[in-house]
Amino acid sequence: LTSHLSPTPPTPRAPPTPTSAAATADQQRYENPINLKVMRLCKPGFFFRLPVPFQPGEQGASSLCEEDYGLSGTLTLPQSFGDIYLGETFSCYISLCNSAPIQLSSVGLKVEVQTQLTRETLSDSSTPEASIASFAPQQTLDRIIRYELKDVGIHILICSALYVDASGEKKYFRKFFKFQVQNPLSMKSKTHALAPLNEILVETQIQNSTARVLFLQSVGFTPSADFEAVPLTHFESKAMSAPRLAGSPGTEGGGDAAALPPLKSTAVGLPSFGQMAYLKAGDTQQYMYRLRGKQSAAQLRSVSALGRMEVVWKSQMGESGHLQSNAVQRKLPTPRSVEVTVLSIADQVLLETPFSLGCLVTNTSSKELHLQLRFEPQGQGGLVIDGVSGRSLGPLKPQASTQVTLTLIALEPGIQKVSGLQLFDTVSEQLHEVGPLADVFVTQRDVTCETLK
Repeated sequence: LTSHLSPTPPTPRAPPTPTSAAATADQQRYENPINLKVMRLCKPGFFFRLPVPFQPGEQGASSLCEEDYGLSGTLTLPQSFGDIYLGETFSCYISLCNSAPIQLSSVGLKVEVQTQLTRETLSDSSTPEASIASFAPQQTLDRIIRYELKDVGIHILICSALYVDASGEKKYFRKFFKFQVQNPLSMKSKTHALAPLNEILVETQIQNSTARVLFLQSVGFTPSADFEAVPLTHFESKAMSAPRLAGSPGTEGGGDAAALPPLKSTAVGLPSFGQMAYLKAGDTQQYMYRLRGKQSAAQLRSVSALGRMEVVWKSQMGESGHLQSNAVQRKLPTPRSVEVTVLSIADQVLLETPFSLGCLVTNTSSKELHLQLRFEPQGQGGLVIDGVSGRSLGPLKPQASTQVTLTLIALEPGIQKVSGLQLFDTVSEQLHEVGPLADVFVTQRDVTCETLK
């Protein structure tokens, strides 16, 4: 099923000088014996008709016929070029026909596509080895071209035809076909750094920018080599189930509720269509992923590229599309001379009971540091150090690290932030403040709680 592409008007040029009177007569009679047509290949659409209006009660739903609804089983051919979007595959049919009653030779066709950035050859039979030696009247040279659209904006399909006419003169002409490629999805991403855990949250909003329904087949995030991704938004949402209560409707006299099937609530997430979910025109869906660094936080400070979003969709008639976003970038943290990373800490501790905190101190500067570790709780701190505050860590060379173990005591129950750690350079007398390192859950001695994960 096809729709015609309108060619760009060619630039007129002077015809070549004929070599004989017979050639002049043939040229005047058959100035352009080659006829070139380009048609886009696309799927048909459903035929919609106006439904027959009727008053409620005149006829039941069981007596309605197919003609009473707006959607019929008839398919319609496209009447125009239509819209085409980034990530889809552009398909077209190109036909080169000898419309004159004369024999041609060395007929070739070259097809190219040009964007604002690149120019790519899709098919080339214009070379002497690939051209058709003899081209009889009404003979055709047909090509089906498929090209995956990777850029938005204006695309130009360039079709070049070469042949040798009856007088032995080489002829050449080109036609240009322009079409606009639009962006089907609008993807906006933002990041949230979880510094104590060496993790980053990536939040992405996907909006359908087309005028049609898109059926999402898969949505995922491909992380860069320095991270691993864990999805926090499940694509296939499942209905939540709950057991029936005794005495609820459906149980006689408060009978056995376990014998009845559980109640199900409405599924949360995208509307489903079989194994896929769909976005109507203008709809927005949000996804979230948690990225974990494969290296330490100090080694990942200069890494800004996190990964790319990938979406695979299908349209109403089954045309598929694949889109990959630009690299999701994060704002790099402010460089520091000293980095502190948590190696080990308990998720849950007891009130007024010592617990250990393991840290890795890294010198990220270009000079040797002589650090002294201090612990100064800010405000009404719920944690204090068990031991001497102000012990020396010794000399620390550039890009070197040392492990430190602190013993802390919690004085207040609840969730407490481990903060107040300071590193003082005794040579330059510079104080390096360390932000909150982690959260710890403090419980009473007589209270039993599950460990927080």
